[in-house]
Amino acid sequence: MHSLGSAFSLVALVATSVATPAHTPRRHMAASAPRVHAPVTSFTITATDFAYTGIPSEVAAGWVTVRMVNHGRELHMLATMNVPHGFTGATLIDSLLHDGHVPADMREWGGPNAVAPGDTGSVTMYLAPGEYMLGCFVQGADHKTHFVKGMVGTVRVTSGSASIAKATTPRSEHLITLSSYAIGMRGPALRAGIDTLRIHNSANERHDLVVLKVAPGRSVADVIAWFTNPPPKGAAAATAVAGTTALHPGEDAFISGHFTPGTYVLACWMYKDGKPHSQIGMNRTFTVGAG
Repeated sequence: MHSLGSAFSLVALVATSVATPAHTPRRHMAASAPRVHAPVTSFTITATDFAYTGIPSEVAAGWVTVRMVNHGRELHMLATMNVPHGFTGATLIDSLLHDGHVPADMREWGGPNAVAPGDTGSVTMYLAPGEYMLGCFVQGADHKTHFVKGMVGTVRVTSGSASIAKATTPRSEHLITLSSYAIGMRGPALRAGIDTLRIHNSANERHDLVVLKVAPGRSVADVIAWFTNPPPKGAAAATAVAGTTALHPGEDAFISGHFTPGTYVLACWMYKDGKPHSQIGMNRTFTVGAG
């Protein structure tokens, strides 16, 4: 796996805060009725340098699983933002590119974060009906985000003719809680193999998460120093295993990763007053034993 590069949320690109409206939908954690006739509830996107392919025109509201396969030479991510009232996907993209203005009622809903070349990231998130913009906000060596180079798209989330279509709510024994500024971890010890983690943002601001495996011969301190000095310089101190782009306050997402024995670091890649959250408490270490 390749080194991370420098990824930022939309907020790091054009603003420092986004208001959270009172109508944030509530997620019911019990299993729901199976979908009978509705658009897809899971899809796979291919990322290249610098475009997405495979974005569906419509997705069923509820729990949606997004897989992103990185066929490019650079690190990529896929952030999901709702298109606010008064905008279309096209006018929102135009406003962000030319004015740098983030509407007050736009929120980030998660998506595969820090997917290295040749790898795949998977995130399951709850999407309410509406239009959403998808974008890659990794910043390259030229200090331009992939978003401005064309890695952007839109998708419509529909409730169908009768009611919101929901896939079965995901399940996980592992809960990662993001707060300001700490990362909590609850559940049994992770063992080698593919596993799913539930991520919950309990803070009143957005947070994201990257799961990093410490490289052989490197320390956790090396990883934090390397990770929080964008763009990372020198040999990679870690590899990205899984993660989600920013979640708005109160939101949940589920991430899946292939865990092999070793030491891992959980870290938030967002910034406050020019300082990465991972440097002000939002990092946590855990180990994975043999299966």
